[in-house]
Amino acid sequence: MVRYVFNSWRRRNDLLLVRRQFYPHQHTDDDGDVPDDDDARQLAVGRVSMWMTRQHCPHLVESTALLTAALLTDEADDSRRLSSSVSSSVSTSASVAYAVRATYAAAFSRFVTGLLDGHQDKLRKQSMYTIAATIGLPSAFVELRHQSTHEQLPSRAKLRVMAERALVWIWHYYWKHLDASDQDDGGDDECRAAVLDFLRAADDGDDAELEVKRRAAMLRRWDRDRVLETISRLQSALLGNQAYLKCLSLSRHVMEQPGPGPEADPPRRTDPDGGVVVEADCFALDAKADDDDDDDDTPTGWSLLVGPWKPMPIGVKLAARRAARRAMHIQSIPMWVGSSNNYAYLVVDDKSKDAVIIDPANPPEVTPVLKKAIDDGSIKLKAIVNTHHHWDHAGGNKKLLAELDAVPNLDVVGGKDCEAVTKTPAHGETWKLGDISVKSVHTPCHTQDSICYLMEDQTGRAVFTGDTLFVGGCGKFFEGSAAEMHEALNKRLASLPDDTVVYPGHEYTASNAKFAMSVQPSEADPEIQKVTGTTEPVAVLEKLRDMKNKFK
Repeated sequence: MVRYVFNSWRRRNDLLLVRRQFYPHQHTDDDGDVPDDDDARQLAVGRVSMWMTRQHCPHLVESTALLTAALLTDEADDSRRLSSSVSSSVSTSASVAYAVRATYAAAFSRFVTGLLDGHQDKLRKQSMYTIAATIGLPSAFVELRHQSTHEQLPSRAKLRVMAERALVWIWHYYWKHLDASDQDDGGDDECRAAVLDFLRAADDGDDAELEVKRRAAMLRRWDRDRVLETISRLQSALLGNQAYLKCLSLSRHVMEQPGPGPEADPPRRTDPDGGVVVEADCFALDAKADDDDDDDDTPTGWSLLVGPWKPMPIGVKLAARRAARRAMHIQSIPMWVGSSNNYAYLVVDDKSKDAVIIDPANPPEVTPVLKKAIDDGSIKLKAIVNTHHHWDHAGGNKKLLAELDAVPNLDVVGGKDCEAVTKTPAHGETWKLGDISVKSVHTPCHTQDSICYLMEDQTGRAVFTGDTLFVGGCGKFFEGSAAEMHEALNKRLASLPDDTVVYPGHEYTASNAKFAMSVQPSEADPEIQKVTGTTEPVAVLEKLRDMKNKFK
């Protein structure tokens, strides 16, 4: 499942620039000088103020801006008083000084309260001192917040010193941990954009491989190491199996490409003003033009057509027609008699007729379907696939092999403890079933050999989850823990693309829905936390599983 992270800034480089402006003394120029900081800090405060109107601005970024704004106001008042005449109004100075103290107090109170409330346990209210000790916030900050809110405002000198201490603490707690290597490199923008264009493009049937080669050739304008590094960054940053596989394919073709040669685009560099300077060898270009003039006999246009012309209506894409002829077919086989409300699944690649049968636990209900399809010539059965070793999923393997003895070289794919297993795929291992790509996703918990299978082709993708994930629920923790199920559900399976269709191993929908309604009659998360008595995700999952085990 894709998880979107919203930020107030357009690029990560904007956040790093604000960090540099807020903390100029933490960054030095190449000559070792510290850049001018007052104007930079003022710009940073203005930028964060704009971010706050967009929402999703981190609390510590806002707190840095508020504390910095208070310091800048204080410094500006000091400068004004030093430059003003002796006869300036005493009452005006006093009112300004009080306003500065109030600005400090408001900024500091918002900083401490917002930070500690974000770590508060909604079920077991903790004191601010306890939470501060947990996250390493000095207790003096909590005391100053209390004094500013409930007592007489602290002195201006004390507030100034504490604001400076708070900015130092925020630097060590938040700002310095931002990875500067993640900032956008202006020089890599075009290279990154070219790779992203390829990743966003839809696969065009049989022309997909040609498109990868064409894109790899286009990327020759940049240094190979730079291109591979860009692909690697995107591969680790983007979610979804499809993007990962396309990055792997593009990397392979980039490695196969020769280094930049006469056919590559001319080298690129930027001038001091940011413009692009193109340098080219005019003699090489003239020679290439002369060579082009000598190729008059090269066939062009309609002469390149091989075979008879096949008219096609305007607007009908060839890839769509190919996809309509070649699709992944999934047939569910309910097994209500021999095993506890299970499903077996027959997956067939339409073009090659290659097929696998998933979890055929009760052969009397599965064998007739398979024999009919084999006799009709509609499938070529290649393997029995098991999601885990339990009898109601893998217990029919030997009997099915005996009944299908006419099918040669029939593999049994599954965990190491599955009945008659011949192949155990590693986590993340992929293989082909005709044009269908199959990827194994290990999800140990229900059993330690539990494996989900992600299958996809041009028409869609599906995942077969066995007893790991059901409609409205998950499997029991027979051989694992809540932490393992949390990893399986909320990280491995949740990272699959949004359009992935789930095919579970049992029909428990009604029971799971009834239990869910008893725990969560509405969508408010605090209700689940109240029922389970905890807020930590793994602990909530473990408690819910235990409650479901006892639910009748």
